[in-house]
Amino acid sequence: MSETKPRKTYDPTALEHRWQERWTETGLYETDEDTSKPKHYALTMLPYPSGDLHVGHWYAMTPSDTRARFMRMNGYRVFFPMGFDAFGLPAENAAINRGIHPYKWTMSNIENMRGQLRRMGAMFDLSAEVVTCKPEYYRWNQWFFLKFFEKRLAYRKEAPVDWCPKDQTTLAREQVVGPERRCERCGTQVIKKNLPQWLFKITDYADELLDFSKIEWPERVETLQRNWIGRSEGAEIKFEIDGYGSLEVFTTRPDTLFGATFF
Repeated sequence: MSETKPRKTYDPTALEHRWQERWTETGLYETDEDTSKPKHYALTMLPYPSGDLHVGHWYAMTPSDTRARFMRMNGYRVFFPMGFDAFGLPAENAAINRGIHPYKWTMSNIENMRGQLRRMGAMFDLSAEVVTCKPEYYRWNQWFFLKFFEKRLAYRKEAPVDWCPKDQTTLAREQVVGPERRCERCGTQVIKKNLPQWLFKITDYADELLDFSKIEWPERVETLQRNWIGRSEGAEIKFEIDGYGSLEVFTTRPDTLFGATFF
């Protein structure tokens, strides 16, 4: 009867760290500088540095990583950067709770998440990292804004916003949850508040933004984009009101105007 040898088990901590160091030393995933190759740009959503990456991050990153590898194997010069979307209310609240500066808290989380990204072994070019709360990144946001302002595409106007009384800040629509309209971070009931703010004349480019002929997007994503742009077909109507002057309104159903009774 032959002696059965014990089966070797895979120990990731013994093997992967050594190879990951080798990949870093050789710059395996840095962007190829051979300009004779066709170019391919890949980008996944930058994670928010809240502390640790979780399986949801990897679930979102895997398809981009797979396609980037496929394009590289097919001879493309792939640029696949990574970074951290580091501005936001959660970092400020977490820093307040811990009694430290938000920058220190954010940078500590980024360092931790960098290590996790390396251990994942994904094809990110970490030499092309961006951190959105650093001046070398957001100076370009400021530059773009000034260009919009020069072209009169950015303007200031008072408009209603969702406001959290506890956090003393405006909220995006996605941050207002439930039928009672509560702040997703602290649970406080959100109110509407008129504030002066900067707006962009996106409607000037509505027709161009709605042209998806050169983009291969799923129908669901195209629908989301159409709803976000909010372009409507209709008419502007002026009502003459005694003692007031004219009142201009927009409607997608001018055929119903005969039923207008009260203003």
